Amino acid sequence: MRNVWSTVALCLGCAVLSVWPLVSQAETPDLIIYGDYVLTMEPGEPVLRDGAVVVQGDTIVAVGRRADIDQGFVAKRTVSGEGRVVMPGLVNGHTHTAMTLFRGMVDDLDLMTWLNRYVFPMEGRFVSPEFVRVGTELACWEMIRGGTTSFVDMYFYPDEIASVVERCGLRAVV
Repeated sequence: MRNVWSTVALCLGCAVLSVWPLVSQAETPDLIIYGDYVLTMEPGEPVLRDGAVVVQGDTIVAVGRRADIDQGFVAKRTVSGEGRVVMPGLVNGHTHTAMTLFRGMVDDLDLMTWLNRYVFPMEGRFVSPEFVRVGTELACWEMIRGGTTSFVDMYFYPDEIASVVERCGLRAVV
């Protein structure tokens, strides 16, 4: 099952369901996430002030203003969004996730010098399935923490990357 935060972040851009929820109001949803602002990505109303997102299982069933949501739902669990923005997840379109382990190795060089003198020799020395697994786990943790829910990765040992992604609950093109 996908991590609920990834699901919420990804699905917010799908549709604003406003006052007409997909579940009966007699049902108790699993979660309501409140936010001072909810970014809906809808042309007519891209930002809701004092909004809320209703989640049942791994599906967003309603998005609307807090007052409207509170009239129709009482959730098993709520997340206060005071001082927060609820928004769709970010997408990173170009990653080499395992290379997080090379971060800080050397900076301020032109691309070809950086690659030929530092990156390629280090990859030859250290890259293994375990290196890729550990580096990808770190990168996925950082992406989840920063609001990235989907990414494209191109690196060695794609089966290791895919396995980590599946365990983390993110989405990726590997």
